[in-house]
Amino acid sequence: MMIFEANLGKNIEMSQLDFAFDKTLQRRAWGIIDQYFFRLGLKLERGHDFDLIDNLAEQNGLPKLEGHFSPALNTYTPSQAFWLALFDQDGLLVGRVCARLDVIDFGSSLTEFWRRYFSRCYPNAEGGQVRLCVDQPRAGRRIAGKVSYLGGCVVHPTWRKRKLGGLLTQMAQIDAFDTWEAGYYYGWVEGYNFMDGFWRDCGFTKAAFHAIRWEPPLPDTLDANLIFVGSSADDIADLIELTVRRNAVQLSDRKAAQTLHLSETTG
Repeated sequence: MMIFEANLGKNIEMSQLDFAFDKTLQRRAWGIIDQYFFRLGLKLERGHDFDLIDNLAEQNGLPKLEGHFSPALNTYTPSQAFWLALFDQDGLLVGRVCARLDVIDFGSSLTEFWRRYFSRCYPNAEGGQVRLCVDQPRAGRRIAGKVSYLGGCVVHPTWRKRKLGGLLTQMAQIDAFDTWEAGYYYGWVEGYNFMDGFWRDCGFTKAAFHAIRWEPPLPDTLDANLIFVGSSADDIADLIELTVRRNAVQLSDRKAAQTLHLSETTG
């Protein structure tokens, strides 16, 4: 699936935030999702210590962070990356997602960033480092400027089917939009683990299959079919407004139902 227009002369304009947005809406949308977690008896925390969140995951049988956020491979300051985590009433970690800011010089591209990044962080099947082919799909070649990567999303098996992973990822995008004002937001889904509904639940609006071409030998710890999922800043703004609007409708319907019930019992 081709995502972007074929304009070979420059990067796309979505690569930096070029409009003002009401921050009260951002915080209202955040609060709406947080209230959902609260009603489930879960506590939300935000942090920057990736060693800590790795250890907490291990304590509750969750996988440790993969290459993009592993503290063994990356050093992030609080201004560069954060995580959101959900804890149950026993203080155990039951869900997690991470976000990172990358600032890519104009004249370069997200594709060129991937070329350097993956080769540094991921092994191939023969023990060396993975390498990207010279000729790459178009998914990232027009994206530059402030870009936020979302990853490390995991939910404990006992808490699945409550859309926690999708809502956590939506919150992380809203948070990144508020904190960094990035122009683009994206993540990776491995092909063998692809579920069409999940990336949409996460708030992403675009997807491209086989978004990276690898030189042989293929990756050892990654599926060779990496699916790129992404959203522009405009898409995140729409997501925020939709979250607030849906909540207002639900509150209105609830109030109407209460009023109807009252009139039936007192009429």
